[in-house]
Amino acid sequence: MLHDGWAVICQVGLWGWIASTMVLIVKAFPKRGTMNGKAAARWWGAMAVFFTIWIVGMVLA
Repeated sequence: MLHDGWAVICQVGLWGWIASTMVLIVKAFPKRGTMNGKAAARWWGAMAVFFTIWIVGMVLA
């Protein structure tokens, strides 16, 4: 049986993970051959949080 609240959380997690991955690529690597470590750490952390939310939402939905 599908729980609507967890299904919404699952969607938020998925789209947050996709968006944070795209922002990670753009912000952490501003030019070819360079890396902004502070931005990479921040966006990698956001990516990990949204991925966890997505997985938990799928398990509990």
